[in-house]
This record gives sequence, structure tokens and C-alpha cells, in this order.
Amino acid sequence: MKKVTSKDNQYIKQAASLKNKKYRIREQMFLLEGKKMVAEALQACKPLIRVLVDEAHREEYRPLAERYRDPEWLEVDSRVFGGIAAADTPQGIVAVAPIPHNDFSDLFKQSAGLILLDQISDPGNLGTIIRTAWALGIDGILLSQGCTDPFSPKAVRASMGGVLNVPIYDAVSLSAIEQLKSGGYRVIGTDLDARASIFTGDYKGANIIVIGSESRGVSPDIQACCDSLIKIPINPAVDSLNAAVACAIIMMEVWKQRNNAFLS
Repeated sequence: MKKVTSKDNQYIKQAASLKNKKYRIREQMFLLEGKKMVAEALQACKPLIRVLVDEAHREEYRPLAERYRDPEWLEVDSRVFGGIAAADTPQGIVAVAPIPHNDFSDLFKQSAGLILLDQISDPGNLGTIIRTAWALGIDGILLSQGCTDPFSPKAVRASMGGVLNVPIYDAVSLSAIEQLKSGGYRVIGTDLDARASIFTGDYKGANIIVIGSESRGVSPDIQACCDSLIKIPINPAVDSLNAAVACAIIMMEVWKQRNNAFLS
């Protein structure tokens, strides 16, 4: 590993800047932090630009660096590494990865099961939803304009590598949703006042299930695009569920139907 001791090194400055959304957009890169996520990305041959290791953890990560010589590895002075790490308890390893770009037109070539997140604002919720979508075989996640950044450090940590494994389509407009409808997709919104339960829906074909924001639910414009509305039947004494929890319940029902599975 090449040794880096200065915070003014171009790669150090670039990595530190990626904690800011403006620079993630400009560079089209993001940070993947932590032993498990970086190791999984390397093992799955996901594209990484470089890996930075805290010098205090050099021996811990040496076997990984020797096994995966591409991408570039840098050993970083501990004081300098502290300016890169975003986690409260850094594990001494950070990778710089390119932001994946997925072709929206591919969605018209399949009968995908998609989740549309409408103005989700909490990065922890978003990351958890992405992780759950990966676990339950969702084909893609659409993010409406106004959603929080899925490649922020907090969202990436919560996704536990899901951002590299689930196709994410950012800033999806109302017209794009209408195009998908014209291409055969049914848009199913969630609403607390809906009459139909999620357990009565059919999710085997080309579907887009809409989850609204934590505070306002599905926006009126997107709700107007919906072919039907559903709700999760819950104790009426509870006013609502956390967005990530609600999404997980719905995704499990989608997974069950699309895999002809019965839960025991």
C-alpha cells in the first residue's frame, strides 16, 4: 500500500469532500465505509476506485489488499484518516466508489416489481428500505424529486451495501411515472384511509408501489397517478408506521406473491 501522510493529498481531499452532496454530484462518486461493506464489494467485483486504510488497521486489512490488488490501496496516517471517516466509530477502512447509473429504459423491457419513494427525507429510513429491497428481491427503487440522497454516508451505511445491489433511479418525475404506466405498469399507492388491504392486492406483474414521506404521505400529484390505493391494517390506536417498517411489510407481501411462497 502506498503511504499517505498529508491531508492535502489530492485523493484525501477528494475522499473527504464526498461527505458533501455537492461534491458527490460533481465527482459522481461516494464513500463506502466499514469492513463488511468494503469486503463484500470487493468479493462481488463491484467497481471501486480506491480503498483507504487507517495505518492503525494496516495489518488487519493487509490480507484483503493482497487478495484484491485492484483497486488502488492507500495507507493513511491516522490523524488524516479521521477527516475522511463519517461513522461515529470508524473501522479503519473507506472505499471510494462510482455512483451507479441505471438505464431507465430497461424498466420497459421487463415486468418489474418496483418501489417508488415519494419525498422520503430520513437517510436512515432510505438506507434501510434499500437494504430490505435487496433482501426481498425488489427489482428497482424509484426516488421522487425531493427524496434524500441515497449516497449520503448515513444512507449508505444503513443500506449495508444495498446501494450497489439494487438499481436506484433518482429524481423520477411525474411524466416518467406516466411513461411507465403507458408501458404497462400499475401504480399502487399507500394511504391510511384506503379501503383495500395490502394483502388483497396482486403484485405479480409490472407494479410500482408508492410509499409516501414520513410526515405527509404520498403527495397529491403522485396519488392522482395511482391506479389503486392500499393500506396496512393496523391497530386503530396507532396512527401510522415508520416508513421503513411499512415498506418492509409491503415488500414481504410482494416477495411472497412473486415467489409463490407461503410463510410459516
